[in-house]
Amino acid sequence: MNTQVDRRHLIPLVGLLMLLSQVVMPLGGTAQEPSYDIILRGGRVFDGAGNPWVYADIAVDDGRIAVVGALGTISAEREIDLEGLYVMPGIIDVHSHANSGFDDEDPRARATINNLMQGITTVVIGENGSAWNRDSSIGDKAEEWSQNGIGTNAAMLVGIDSVRHQVIDSHDVTPTAEDLIEMRALVREGMEGGAFGISSALDYWDGHFTTTEEIIELAKEAADLGGFYSSHIRSEGTRSLWWVESHPSRRITHLDAVKEIIEVGRAADIPVHIMHIKSTGIPMWGKSQTATALMEKARAEGIDITADQYPYTFSNPDRTTELFKWEAYLGEDGRGLKRPERMALIKDRMTNDPVFSAQVEKDVYHEILARGGSDRMWVTEFEANPAYVGKTLDELATLRQESLFEAGKYLQLENAARILSYTMIEDDLEHYLTRDYIAPATDGGVGARTHPRAFGTFPRVLRRYVFDKQVITLPFFVRKVTMLPASILGLDNRGMIKEGYQADIMVFNPETIRDRATFDENMYSEGVEYLLINGKFAIDGGQFTGALAGEVILRR
Repeated sequence: MNTQVDRRHLIPLVGLLMLLSQVVMPLGGTAQEPSYDIILRGGRVFDGAGNPWVYADIAVDDGRIAVVGALGTISAEREIDLEGLYVMPGIIDVHSHANSGFDDEDPRARATINNLMQGITTVVIGENGSAWNRDSSIGDKAEEWSQNGIGTNAAMLVGIDSVRHQVIDSHDVTPTAEDLIEMRALVREGMEGGAFGISSALDYWDGHFTTTEEIIELAKEAADLGGFYSSHIRSEGTRSLWWVESHPSRRITHLDAVKEIIEVGRAADIPVHIMHIKSTGIPMWGKSQTATALMEKARAEGIDITADQYPYTFSNPDRTTELFKWEAYLGEDGRGLKRPERMALIKDRMTNDPVFSAQVEKDVYHEILARGGSDRMWVTEFEANPAYVGKTLDELATLRQESLFEAGKYLQLENAARILSYTMIEDDLEHYLTRDYIAPATDGGVGARTHPRAFGTFPRVLRRYVFDKQVITLPFFVRKVTMLPASILGLDNRGMIKEGYQADIMVFNPETIRDRATFDENMYSEGVEYLLINGKFAIDGGQFTGALAGEVILRR
């Protein structure tokens, strides 16, 4: 890696020069040396606004950044020499499922160490339309997590799929006027309890019945209270996840889904945000530029639309083949059944109903295209025959001397194999990464079986796309993961290295920063040397300290 420093980086901006020249003076007029809790000395500091780095010392006191400047002989209870290290605001993960750890009895799970080792200091949860638990309010969860302790700061959203479930359940009915009044009241209750906005998951079974008009009504409620709307949009490929030709759900492409969220933003006068934007499936490859053109046209028209993405081209390996959409085939009859029972019902119907079987076969081949093709679908786990692990669906069909459809039936209906699908291409991923309104995010939780994005998203972007491939610059990256998500949330005291801001600070080694997790093994990232959350060390010398320094951030 080329570590040569551009001399332009040694010329700070006028505003930052003023900070560096400040001398702390007591009221009496004689310069003294105050004692701070922490001083970070001599690091290369990125402020979060997209500016080049400058050398600076940072004093931390009582959980906040007290001084950014040349501190000379001024002392602190602890001082750390950061020569050769980079300093930036703590990362704000705008799309997280860290609450899966926050609710754990184990303090190490609540710490979400996988997040800390990436430099994450704040997570946004309540994504995908579900607010952690349909029986818990924002206030209840905030109090619970505050009492038990959590590893990172947390900002919450109201899941409108959960709201819908509380009022009319998650099935194919249109809410009445009275239902909408009750649903709006629940949104207001969550917003007044401290949520930053609302979320939906329109291509999940529980969310795909929700209409655009319904979303607009709830979004208006959130907008009245200064919130934003975040959505797992209705389609990421050529159709909705839950659309099959045998089911009457509406067919919609990724581009149609982008247009829909823009419509919500315009009609409800609310900022809108697309969760993990991507162009999945063979028919959508190369469409990233079309998607961003739609977004940029909307932004030019005054619609505040942003997005997040994870830096991987494969989807979640913690899934079965998903070639058979049992929810679509069985509907409400399948709810509450365990997976073997659901699959047995589908198998029985396929055996006894040739018309249904032919329709399922057609759906499966459509799904294979949506998954990137049979040569990009890899068996990762298969108890029935371990020799099949590592083979593609294409290879498996050849080995078994049967059609892709029959091979898929064998994997899913009979044996519940797990398959890793490379649904995206690198060109689209990199294009999205270059947009200044799209923030990297993990979409990650905590657990034994999870996508490597939960452990490696941000170090992966740094190593692969900043330092190695140079797709984006380091100041640009820093802004995308700090100031940008802070602005999406409307936070005015996080996301920058600035006096008076909360001391959420990440210090990393540019030579060693890297992701290590794979879909086979959860491994912590490397290279984050120090991580301060609210002025306390969560990572010290590259190691987790045991501190649960996070707090629940409530919208003011």
